[in-house]
Amino acid sequence: MTSELVKIALFLGAALCTAFGGAAAGLAEGQIGAKTMQALGRQPKANNQLVRTMLIGVAVTETGAIFSLVIGLLLLFGGFGNSEVDMARAFSFFAAGIAMGVGCMGSSFGSGSTGAEASEGVGRNPSNTPRLTSSMIIGQALTQTSAIFSLIVSLLLLYLIPDMAEDQSLFYQISRSCAYLGAALAIGYATLGAATGVGIVTSKAVRLISRFHEDQPLFLRTMFIGSAVVETCAIYALVIAFLLLI
Repeated sequence: MTSELVKIALFLGAALCTAFGGAAAGLAEGQIGAKTMQALGRQPKANNQLVRTMLIGVAVTETGAIFSLVIGLLLLFGGFGNSEVDMARAFSFFAAGIAMGVGCMGSSFGSGSTGAEASEGVGRNPSNTPRLTSSMIIGQALTQTSAIFSLIVSLLLLYLIPDMAEDQSLFYQISRSCAYLGAALAIGYATLGAATGVGIVTSKAVRLISRFHEDQPLFLRTMFIGSAVVETCAIYALVIAFLLLI
């Protein structure tokens, strides 16, 4: 393919990757900030605890946007447009951006809801800040697992696919292009749902810990079990994505 068409695939992949990732992370971080402001109105003296919890929650929520930025920069400056590639390889660039951009949206939404519940809990009971902060970090880490799945598939699309396939027939190129795009859509949308679902579990656990802190071990144990069950959906999509990339 001509270098101009390859650059179009790279540019679109980078743009969509950072657009989806940045939009989701920004909305989620705004949710944490809004809950912090509401809590600050109730507990002005807990300013230090609230700001600290907010900053930690926002920093973890930013992970998906950082992953998207990394993939976007690799697409733009990774030197992929300097070599002769076929149609399937060009589609793999576009698919890498879709996989990472859509895939990190759920992790951002999940982390945002968990961080928001933690900020609200600190405003309700500032003395419970250490328990809430630690529970928030654990819950947000669980939501980021899906983003890591998407990152793996995106990197495989960038570095595993050969520039030129041995069989140059049009049908083969179209079939491989659909396979790469299918892998991106599979992992992207599956992790979007799975990470959002994990976020629902972890945010409710944090809310209960803020009210019944003495039962924190029970809530955390149940949170791990519930999150593991939800995460299996993303693992199914990861397996299918691997098979499509072979």
